[in-house]
Amino acid sequence: MESTSQSLSIMASVGGSGNTSSSTTREPFFEIDHGLNMYAHWYWNVHGYLSLVICTFGIITNVLNIYILTRPTMRTPINCVLTAIAMADVVTMSSYIPFSIHFYLLCGLETTPERYSYLWTTFLAIHGNLTTTSHAISIWLAVFMAIMRYVYLQTKKCPDIRTTCVIVSLIPFAVGAVMMPNYMMTTVIELPVQSRNRTANSTGVIYTLPVPVLGSEDPSILALVAFWLYSIMCKLVPCVLISLFIGLLLKKLHESAVIQKRLYKASNKTKKKNRHKSTTMMLLVIIVMYILTELPQVVVILMSANYKYFFLNVYMLLADTLDMAALVNNAINFVLYCSMSQQFRDHLYQVFAVFACKPAVPQPARKFSNNATYDTVNNHSHLEQLVPATTSEHV
Repeated sequence: MESTSQSLSIMASVGGSGNTSSSTTREPFFEIDHGLNMYAHWYWNVHGYLSLVICTFGIITNVLNIYILTRPTMRTPINCVLTAIAMADVVTMSSYIPFSIHFYLLCGLETTPERYSYLWTTFLAIHGNLTTTSHAISIWLAVFMAIMRYVYLQTKKCPDIRTTCVIVSLIPFAVGAVMMPNYMMTTVIELPVQSRNRTANSTGVIYTLPVPVLGSEDPSILALVAFWLYSIMCKLVPCVLISLFIGLLLKKLHESAVIQKRLYKASNKTKKKNRHKSTTMMLLVIIVMYILTELPQVVVILMSANYKYFFLNVYMLLADTLDMAALVNNAINFVLYCSMSQQFRDHLYQVFAVFACKPAVPQPARKFSNNATYDTVNNHSHLEQLVPATTSEHV
């Protein structure tokens, strides 16, 4: 998202990608790697179509996620966080579709007035800020979810739905405050361009965005503040926290497995432990996907900050690939829910049954050890059963 926007901005400013100077200087990454350059150009021709498919699938499935996770029987604190993540992902992918259609499918790589018109450059500025913000919100929601699950495993307590909704609502405001320097430095710049094929509609003027701090020889103070604030608060810190809580959750799972093996036999308590273990495993998979997506971006940002030519000659060539990894992460949660949550699958079947005008098969009431039955999840059970999988006996 933000990586591709930065790349297009620099390409418009310099009329190409990367450093092609013939200087004899031999600093690290001074020259563009031929293989990486060939890969970047090959993937550019694929990225537009692939991103369009991924975004379309992701929007549809995330809307389904929102609908199912907000059903009365699915309203739990964790599901509140998962719903907010789905909303952020819908915003990201909805903005990416027109971006992909114009800059990848309708226009080539050439720096032309048609590609970088005032209207589309303004859209590029809005798209860059919007997707950067929504993606950062999604990351911090994942951090909050990891913390919630670890606290629950440690104390058997978690915030109620109202408290969770308040915290979830505050996260976008906090991210917006961090992103404020980026918003302040966003402007559309007019540049003259020499058009090879001059037509009546080609004015010889293109519009671009300010060159990002890593691609600038003399960045302003505001640009430096924006870059480091975003890199630290929206990339580095969330990755560190997610990694930390992944380790803590895995440690807790191991301890629980040892205790369960030592103290419990086949009983209702064992089933309950298994449900909580399956719940934690599902959340771990979701959180690990964030690490797999964000860690490479953290690495290339740090490399770009330490090596002068890395951003222009390496990062820009990998921008589309990094964006695709983020888009896949935005779209994959539906697949994870379907594969790891029996109750989610039950509700999904009911949704399809309604649209197919077929009566949904009623779910049998489940029994607890005290012979009580239930058909819906009450507010008290929400304190223990935090995700769709945990409200049924099958995960």
